[in-house]
Amino acid sequence: MCRALCVWFLAFWVTLPLTAGETIQITPELADVLTQRYPRGPEDLRLLEQQVQKVATQAIAATVEVEVNQGIGSGVIVSREGLVLTAAHVIGKPNRPATLILADGHKLKGRTLGAHHTIDAAMVQIENPPQDLPFAPLVTDKAFEVGQWVVATGQPGGILDNRAPPVRLGRILTSGGKWICTDCTLVGGDSGGPLFNLRGQVFAIHMSIGPQAVHNFHVPIEEVRPYWDKMLAGETWGHEFDPAEDDADITVLGIASRVVANQCLITQVFPGFPAEQMGVKPGDIVISVDTQPVDSLADLAAAIAAKDAGEAVHLEVLRNRQSIALDIELVTLDEPLPGSFDPADESPEESP
Repeated sequence: MCRALCVWFLAFWVTLPLTAGETIQITPELADVLTQRYPRGPEDLRLLEQQVQKVATQAIAATVEVEVNQGIGSGVIVSREGLVLTAAHVIGKPNRPATLILADGHKLKGRTLGAHHTIDAAMVQIENPPQDLPFAPLVTDKAFEVGQWVVATGQPGGILDNRAPPVRLGRILTSGGKWICTDCTLVGGDSGGPLFNLRGQVFAIHMSIGPQAVHNFHVPIEEVRPYWDKMLAGETWGHEFDPAEDDADITVLGIASRVVANQCLITQVFPGFPAEQMGVKPGDIVISVDTQPVDSLADLAAAIAAKDAGEAVHLEVLRNRQSIALDIELVTLDEPLPGSFDPADESPEESP
């Protein structure tokens, strides 16, 4: 179902009467659909499709190609005054000329502002923005949860005559606090593009693309806000992701899960992470963590987040009606996230 919707939006751009920067309302009927683990039938699919059409229309208009020197990435316009959010590794340094290309091919000139390279977020300012400039609203709260439907756009490969910015529909797989992982497949050139909730609000920026289809990472807007004024002022700082220094408090088990019939069901086990190495399998049901019962995703996430890298977690899972006990040593990501910019690099402009 998700793949079918994604293909549909790749082929068509439906123009709906929305105002730039408008937050899209969610009807009570759709709100009921969104509480379900999956659509229950054609009517649920219809309501979801209608909402995604609205989000996609506004998202496509606000999504831009970002060109800085020879590098090409993606970005999103988030204000009537022409402020663009993108990834730090897309712009490299402040005060560089940039070209922003809208979905209709219209080109606008801009300058790079500041960048926080550790979280891979940056800003570009459009010079002399037109009065009818499209833009998308920013999320106003911190609320998101595993399993939530999301919409990703970007300009991979740059503007093509026969293609609007591709739209990918997916769900949040997991969150490490300073990043979100989704199954909205990203490809080269998507870096810096936006991740939307179903209200059409930008709540994260694509920060990296991993080797697996599920390794699609985004930095939440809430992580960008504390540095907003510094980036507006053109300040650049930070370094590439270093789990030994930057995020030692963010531990990784390496699974995606979902609540099914009031049980925490493991739906994916990511290759190379501790859970896979210790034999956790999709379909396992988490019974307890460190002897504490697990009744929700929040219970599982809180138990993992409370641990430091190198600590072991005692996981009890149910598999084929048999209880299995596993002791798993937690880790952080063992290498910089793909796409992280290293300020020591003398020629960042050559990075795609």
